Amino acid sequence: MKKSLFWMLAALPLGTTAFAHAQDANSAVPVDEFAAPPMPASTPIPDWQLAFNVGAQSDYVFRGISQTNERPSGFAGADLTYGSQWYLGAWTSNVDFSPSGDSSTSQEYDLYGGWRPTVAGINLDLGYIYYGYRDQPRTLRESYAETYLRGSHALGAWTLGSAAYYSPNFPGSAKHALYGEANLSYAFDPAWTASTAFGRQFIAHSVTRPDGSTARFAYNTWNLGVTWAINSHTSLDVRYWDTDTHGSGDIYHTRVVASLKATF
Repeated sequence: MKKSLFWMLAALPLGTTAFAHAQDANSAVPVDEFAAPPMPASTPIPDWQLAFNVGAQSDYVFRGISQTNERPSGFAGADLTYGSQWYLGAWTSNVDFSPSGDSSTSQEYDLYGGWRPTVAGINLDLGYIYYGYRDQPRTLRESYAETYLRGSHALGAWTLGSAAYYSPNFPGSAKHALYGEANLSYAFDPAWTASTAFGRQFIAHSVTRPDGSTARFAYNTWNLGVTWAINSHTSLDVRYWDTDTHGSGDIYHTRVVASLKATF
């Protein structure tokens, strides 16, 4: 699953400043003393904050693979943060796994939580996410969980980042899986940002040979796109996705995805 988290930023309250014009003792014309009214202090952001997001995309792509059989998806989510560091959230989207033999699973729901501290100028994100699926076959488990560690560091308009995800119960016969990613973004201005990422999915014992033995499966994925912040609540993202496993089926093929998202 691919989801979008909305990060809350805390703002420091502004101080109050007063300006005064005193009478000029050397002037024959008296100057009235004037004091501007004090500037109101900004309202501190509360410790607890709740945000929602809704959107639609031409294809739901997760780590280079279509989750909707190359068809559009609609999604929605909610994020609760405390003190700008601790967070809990939920997210959902329609899915279609029929290319892999699962024609019944129809909806994904994700539950996640974590901690986002800043250490030595690096923004960290340590968390846990559960990927749940409605109407999944009794004989095929789709649901699984991951723990993750993400980090990013801003260098002017550039932001460098990396992430690692580990699952002890990946679907199918895999059980253990690891995903690593490096990413880079550049903000042209407050409204336009370009970003790219390269990742590798490593799945242990995910392929069963004719003799009953298992083999490991791994693939690389990458993406490149541009995000336009239409306003403070709405954004449009257009992104190119690809993998190096085209032989695994159409859902691994090259694609361009447009996504419209609103937060409130």
